[in-house]
Amino acid sequence: MTIEAAQIQRVLSPELRDLLTLSVQQVLPSTNAYLLQQPMRDQQWSVVIAQQQTQGRGQRDHQFASPIGGLYLSLLMPVRDSAQFNAFQQTAAAGVALAETIQALLHYEVQLKWVNDVYDQQQKLAGILTEGYLDVTGRLSGVVVGVGLNFASTIETEHIGNLRALVVAQQVTINQFSAQYLNRLYTLLQLPALELTRRHQRWTPLVGRKFQTIAGQPVQDISVSALKPDGTLILSNQQIVRIGQRVRFAD
Repeated sequence: MTIEAAQIQRVLSPELRDLLTLSVQQVLPSTNAYLLQQPMRDQQWSVVIAQQQTQGRGQRDHQFASPIGGLYLSLLMPVRDSAQFNAFQQTAAAGVALAETIQALLHYEVQLKWVNDVYDQQQKLAGILTEGYLDVTGRLSGVVVGVGLNFASTIETEHIGNLRALVVAQQVTINQFSAQYLNRLYTLLQLPALELTRRHQRWTPLVGRKFQTIAGQPVQDISVSALKPDGTLILSNQQIVRIGQRVRFAD
């Protein structure tokens, strides 16, 4: 399953085609790491897709197995106002774009796990890693959003799934999927923060879910009351859980 930049670009919306530069690499240690080392062009987006990663990683430096057949894509975009930057919105947009593209092209519904994973029931299909891009002065000037999706790889265990059977059945190429994902991601990133958060909740039914543990401590009868646009969870006891805090849901 060969990834070809020309085929992807033909399916991109005209506006997005003019905005971004696209590179396809055979093998990279990490697509996120690759873009973090590249110079950022003023107001331009840069996308890199790798056929394979040798050091794929997720949150908290967890390893992400990245054999041939998966989709390993990272996007670098400028941050115009670092004081107002909201990393959750980038992560949410990437997750919703994946879920919506899977539904549109493969006619299958997945779930988003707060904050940055895509699941099929109890099996993880994809991870999302959002990282800040710092300029030479140390100022946040961009953001890299990377996705690793088990598109048609050979990975399949009790806890890790893939879309291979659906991809074959629907005859969807990785080039088609990549282009439609980028189109949706671009559209979602134009939405107001509140609207994007609502769209995210369509795939992440958090409100009402009860916790088993918060920060490693067992809790009882505490549930989610609301999801704020910065990714913060408001709890039924009026406490909050911020991104980065470890939680385990009861269901």
